[in-house]
Amino acid sequence: MALAAETAGAQRPSARAPAAAKAGRRGSLWGRFECGLLLSVATLLAVAATGIMLTEAFSRGFLGHSYFWAEESVRYLMIWAFFLAIGATGRNGMHIRTEMLVAALPPWGQWVCNMLASLAGLVFSLIMLFASVPQVERYYTMGMMTESTLDLPMWALFLAMPIGAVLLAIYYAGGLVRAWKGKDPFLPLPESGLSETGEKA
Repeated sequence: MALAAETAGAQRPSARAPAAAKAGRRGSLWGRFECGLLLSVATLLAVAATGIMLTEAFSRGFLGHSYFWAEESVRYLMIWAFFLAIGATGRNGMHIRTEMLVAALPPWGQWVCNMLASLAGLVFSLIMLFASVPQVERYYTMGMMTESTLDLPMWALFLAMPIGAVLLAIYYAGGLVRAWKGKDPFLPLPESGLSETGEKA
């Protein structure tokens, strides 16, 4: 009986291990929101833009008719899709990076490079934020509308840039913290559902 109890006790932690590992891969609440809802919305916007482009191409090529609002709507849909997905792209480890030189450096050199890269990304995000807010305010004050018959307010369309800048700043701020702790700040994060090699975990 004692042996059976010891065997059962030894098996319990291993039975809980997959659940604990799965919970560890879930990541932060913000990361799951960004890689879940925001990325899904960005994907839908990109799909909608693709659908409009194909419809416009078919109509122009086979029906001899062009929609005046198509080009403009595609442009703004893609802008919003890009800026909504910019933070999630980093969390999925999809930002372009050159790591050959960094990998050849000693650990302290890698730490310095990761810190500098994260800091540079954060500074760039903040510059983009502070440069885009006055532009949105100017469009709002002037009451400018789009050129097509859609008559959408320009400030609402250009709001994508400061929102994207905030998302990117949050990502790089987290990367700076991870770099400070000696981790690689640009590897896929747990909430992305990807392993460090980019495969599904």
